[in-house]
Amino acid sequence: MLAGFFSTLLESEATMTETCYAKGQKVILVTSQIKNGKWMCKFSIPGFSHLDGGLQGQDSSQGYKTEWEARTNAFQRAKLLLDGPQGMTQGHLLERA
Repeated sequence: MLAGFFSTLLESEATMTETCYAKGQKVILVTSQIKNGKWMCKFSIPGFSHLDGGLQGQDSSQGYKTEWEARTNAFQRAKLLLDGPQGMTQGHLLERA
């Protein structure tokens, strides 16, 4: 499972990891610059089985123009996952994943 999460990173030129927090949860951002010079960022939330695809519905060869744009987009996706459906607890989110 995690092999897919990091498969694109193997083709990257530079990889950086950053730890952020949203809603009291640790969010790990893994940012990489791909061969075409653009940026992509995936996230992981310890305790959640969700694996982020990196570029929502986009070809991974496209990427983002800036590192900041890639990280911001990934962090927003992580926050949306943590928000989840209103009224659901983390336990329910884990069961659904």
